Amino acid sequence: MNQPTWKELVRDALIELGGEGHLSEINRIIEGHEKTKTNPTWKATIRRVVRQYRIFEPVGEERSGRYRLVDEKEIELKEHHLNEQAELNHGAVQGMLLSIGRILNYETFCPKTDQSTRSFLDRKLDEFVTVRDFGDKIWEKEIPFLREIDVLWLSDDGTGIYPKYAFEVEHTTRVKSGLERLLQIPQRYQTRLYAVVPSEKEAKLFERYTERVVFRRYKSRFSLKLYEQVEKTYNYSVQYEKMLNEMDFKYNQPDW
Repeated sequence: MNQPTWKELVRDALIELGGEGHLSEINRIIEGHEKTKTNPTWKATIRRVVRQYRIFEPVGEERSGRYRLVDEKEIELKEHHLNEQAELNHGAVQGMLLSIGRILNYETFCPKTDQSTRSFLDRKLDEFVTVRDFGDKIWEKEIPFLREIDVLWLSDDGTGIYPKYAFEVEHTTRVKSGLERLLQIPQRYQTRLYAVVPSEKEAKLFERYTERVVFRRYKSRFSLKLYEQVEKTYNYSVQYEKMLNEMDFKYNQPDW
């Protein structure tokens, strides 16, 4: 049976409330849904969801309990080619990865500082991000650097969001620190870890580091991609989505 996500349930409840409502009103509408019957803490889940996703915006004083539905950023993606200067491409590569993640129906996140200081397609990266912050499930003491990973694609398993793909974008010799951040993600999430680098110079550094004892046992968890591979994948994704839209084809939703 095709069931909506908690995010979709809250969105639909707010639409029914005219676009704005209190948590108690949202709970009243959702109570009795099949998902609440298998989740004894469903009210806490809804409280997490409204704080977590950017399409839900608090109204009035902080923790007032009222939220409004805001339009999800619709960005017209277009082909983009990277600059020859690798250091200028960091934000663009992040933007490409965030865009691909959204095309693939993942939730997306990048560091707060990058959201406000880096751009892609003449837009701040915060417009490509769908998650405001992490909930209790993922934000634990064992992963203090998670908020600093360059790009995350996230899924929601009903109890919280978790990283499905994590990308560190490096354009200097900081490949080692990027690998260290990726390893902060607990193995139980089975996150796919990527180092994204501009050239063969950094690729050789990656190979050298993953042969060291501290990384060797985790080598199979890492994948290496070049900037040009991300650029090509992004541009193909833009063309593909454009063709689907022209044919009025829709993405199939997963069965939950």
